[in-house]
Amino acid sequence: MKALFLRSLLVAVLVGPAINIVGTLALFHRGVKYDPPVSETEFHQMGNMTLNEMDAALAKRRIKMTRWDWLRESVPYSYFWKQVARDAIVPACGVFLACAWVGWVEKRRMPKGI
Repeated sequence: MKALFLRSLLVAVLVGPAINIVGTLALFHRGVKYDPPVSETEFHQMGNMTLNEMDAALAKRRIKMTRWDWLRESVPYSYFWKQVARDAIVPACGVFLACAWVGWVEKRRMPKGI
């Protein structure tokens, strides 16, 4: 039973984050970055603007990013990996429970002599 638990845990740790990363990349459509980035003072000044005014002010600095550009720029930062780890909890738990259940069912079906 201990071996089943460890194998299920190993598969969950490897497959859970992979499911999350693939899902994130598949659902990512278009990213936008601003060059130069919005400073804190500009951000506070924009709090008094309407949405149309803010969009017009940022339109000159807006750069559209592809999925791969976004991924290439995000990977070096710790916030990206923290979000991957946080979002991988549910898939990893699902994979662990599925592996444990399948292993338990298979173990019950095997004859006792083997």
